[in-house]
Amino acid sequence: MSSNLAKNSILTLLANLSFSLTNWLLLVVIAKVYDTAFLGQFVLALSILSPVFLLSSLKLRTLIVVDVDTEYSIEQYLGTRLLLSSIGLILSILLGISFFNNVSFSLLLLIGVYKWCDSWCELFYAYYHRTGRFDTATFSQCGRSVLSMSVILIIALISDSAILMVSGWVATTVVFSIVDTVIFTNLRRRDESVSTNWISLLSVQYAVRTPLRILKKYYTLSISLVVGALFVYIPNFVIEKYSGIEAAGEFAAVSYFLIAGGLLIHSVSQASSPRLAVFAKQENWKGLITLTFKMCLIGAAIGVSGVIVALVAGKFFLELFYNPEIALLSEELTWVLVAAAIRYIYIFIGTAMNALKQFHTQTYIYAVGTLCVLVACLFWVPEYGSLGAAKAMVFATCMECILFGFFFWRNVKIKEKAHD
Repeated sequence: MSSNLAKNSILTLLANLSFSLTNWLLLVVIAKVYDTAFLGQFVLALSILSPVFLLSSLKLRTLIVVDVDTEYSIEQYLGTRLLLSSIGLILSILLGISFFNNVSFSLLLLIGVYKWCDSWCELFYAYYHRTGRFDTATFSQCGRSVLSMSVILIIALISDSAILMVSGWVATTVVFSIVDTVIFTNLRRRDESVSTNWISLLSVQYAVRTPLRILKKYYTLSISLVVGALFVYIPNFVIEKYSGIEAAGEFAAVSYFLIAGGLLIHSVSQASSPRLAVFAKQENWKGLITLTFKMCLIGAAIGVSGVIVALVAGKFFLELFYNPEIALLSEELTWVLVAAAIRYIYIFIGTAMNALKQFHTQTYIYAVGTLCVLVACLFWVPEYGSLGAAKAMVFATCMECILFGFFFWRNVKIKEKAHD
């Protein structure tokens, strides 16, 4: 079993690494080839759209993996995603044009389409993981990333239009949302002898009743995701308010290293999630705690390595990958990676709590962390600028780490006593 976990972790790591590289390349190309103002617009659009789509996601990717008793069918999950993602697309665009006049409608629409298609693909990745087809998920994600990076670089070389380059990035995601739909349909027909009735997803049962039932039961998962994501996006909004949209774009380029590293951690997290779910179902608390502790050590090692690199060569790498203006934020990079190191530890505790279906507790923890980063940013950004935002992230991650450790240990001990 340990060899399968290692193999699946490597495959998921490869898939998420390719995804992270694609999004990072997009930021690099905008910063180097186009202008900082467009980078700020792009970052602000992502900061608006991402929380809304997370709110509409209901964390279905996790639910599919941990639903070992098949509480809901795949069609029910697909119908839920179809409805809520469509609502999320409409709401996010309305929110953007109503409150953020400095972000163009075309950019909001493009990123909205990207988010919709990405959320559709995500559901198929979860199905592949649940059925043990990590290689299929990796093949699809890596293929999409390679095509996206190629399109980004080609358009950047032949055109001075940043919107055209973003359009190419979105188009590849649209193509792969169709490709993954075909792959999923064929696999299900071959392995389960089941033909997916796509027309039925538009029925009242799948398009309304089931989504509402799942929403009522698991809405706190979406809230948990949103408040967790706002941890990253709130500093962008506060910096934009006090220092301008260009400063927000520059800080987002630096803070993306926290997100990129988080994708590496989530790779191992996703691979270990099915095994943790089995431990929880079997009430094997020792196995659950041992695996969680090992994963936390891996997260700590990756985080500390990032901090060391930032201290030694942070300015060099920022200038190499972005531009001299962003390279001036090397101190911010160090603080951001300190926050990342702390977060990489408790991400695995959150995965274990998912296996225990302790979703509500995580919502409260992330809410506390989000409140901490908001308050700290409001106090420190006006005086210290982006450096204040970076330190606010460290403060908030410390609070979250303490709370995750406390409630996980408490919940496991309660279950152990109930079992005895």
